[in-house]
Amino acid sequence: MTHSSDTLASHKRALLLGNRVRRFIKDGGRLRYEARQNPITGKRVWVVLGVHPDEFEQPVFNSTSGVPKHFRSADALIRYHRQMCPDDDELTVPIAH
Repeated sequence: MTHSSDTLASHKRALLLGNRVRRFIKDGGRLRYEARQNPITGKRVWVVLGVHPDEFEQPVFNSTSGVPKHFRSADALIRYHRQMCPDDDELTVPIAH
């Protein structure tokens, strides 16, 4: 199977760190949240994903711990989104089934 260099380049991206999210949004990216259930505790968490203008998605990583950024409460998720995207007037918070 062959891949064009454009296809490979579009999927090779630097890690999206939490301290770069504001710049990412300013450059045309947006945030999406994915509800997941912790397999050990059974509790719901929301993982933060960055969506590039070309719709490529990647997780946002905590810049100090290196783990994917996530929230344990919808309130915390909403506060974070308001800080990162103050011009947004709507936010969809998914729920895990």
